[in-house]
Amino acid sequence: MASKDVERLFAILPTFEHQRGIRLFDDLTKDPANAAPILEELLLVVSNHDDPQLHTPHGLLTLEAGRDLLRLTRPPGGLGLLRFLVLYNFSLQKRALTPAAVGAEARAIPAATAEDMELAYRKVVHDHAGSKAAALLARIGLDRGIETAAHLAIRTSLDDLGRLGHNLAMAVAYSEAASSLGLPRGLVPLANLGYVQAISLQGVAPVDIPIFTNPGAGKPDVELLGRLLEDWEFDRVEEILRALAFEGQADAVYRPLLVAASAEPGFLGHTLGEAHAARLASRYLTPSENAWLLWKLYRTLTTKFGYPEFLRIGPPESTDRSSLIAALESSLRYKSPPAEETVRHALEADVPLDDILAAVVDFYGQWTVGEKEHTISYLNAVLQTAKFLGKEEALLPLAIGLSKLPF
Repeated sequence: MASKDVERLFAILPTFEHQRGIRLFDDLTKDPANAAPILEELLLVVSNHDDPQLHTPHGLLTLEAGRDLLRLTRPPGGLGLLRFLVLYNFSLQKRALTPAAVGAEARAIPAATAEDMELAYRKVVHDHAGSKAAALLARIGLDRGIETAAHLAIRTSLDDLGRLGHNLAMAVAYSEAASSLGLPRGLVPLANLGYVQAISLQGVAPVDIPIFTNPGAGKPDVELLGRLLEDWEFDRVEEILRALAFEGQADAVYRPLLVAASAEPGFLGHTLGEAHAARLASRYLTPSENAWLLWKLYRTLTTKFGYPEFLRIGPPESTDRSSLIAALESSLRYKSPPAEETVRHALEADVPLDDILAAVVDFYGQWTVGEKEHTISYLNAVLQTAKFLGKEEALLPLAIGLSKLPF
């Protein structure tokens, strides 16, 4: 369809004109090639979500989770989910920030050293000065890059991870959106993150995180870490987490925590969601910061470690692939047979894990539920964790998650 029709939809997205917008979306997505640019524009528009009545606006959290889910499939798969995200966007109140306006506000701030800018940002967040926090974080993004600004915001969220981990999750979602959009469009989620943190972290004192210069005496061994956690021998865990963080394995070291959180995902999946957000945050944080966050989460997020033996997959079985996917769809639609059974059979028959994940995403549009925001966020944490764990351990998050969803 002509680019002018895509531009018409883009002009409607920041408004509440859902009827016009969805009709145009339905016409545009007859060509699946339009799905990707629509999704990217949604990321920019929804990063402006602003509702004074909400302490934790879930707009971008939901959109970012939906975007990650859509990366697990390919158009025309996932169009049901994308259609919901477009409709969801029309329900949100938004700021009117644009890349040009944010850039102008940012450039009005005098240049300063990196240390002075960071101290100034922490102060205005503490003092609930949202507009100043927005401009400062954007200025840091302009001067030193989005990754540097994202690091500061995520490090700031460590002062108080928030109820159900929301402060950390918000910082990661806005940072990921900014990183994906790049400059200058990424300035919009950065500025909005400044506003968000000035509300959620106002009055919060900075937490002291020790700065280490070396990996210490611990052994950087994820398997050893898993055994110690299962035996509840925490006296050696902290030094291993530090060693792994300094070895550049901060992402991999989340494996035992993600297994534990998959088994006990928490209220509306928030425990698994927090562990997933922390894993994503690891690429922005320093080794010392990663070691500190890992130690905190391993001590506080869950209480039981180890992969349940009854969810180990068995030897390969030869079964028709189409019948296995059909059985999985029945689990998603009717919860019968249970997902534990149908996903197990698919994995044991060597159906690629990526195909199973894509089938779940593609089915989303057929779920009729009321709690869309947390359904999408938890589903994303489930599927991303399954992909991260791989075929041998993917059954745990999938069996538990799909038995609970949709909310």
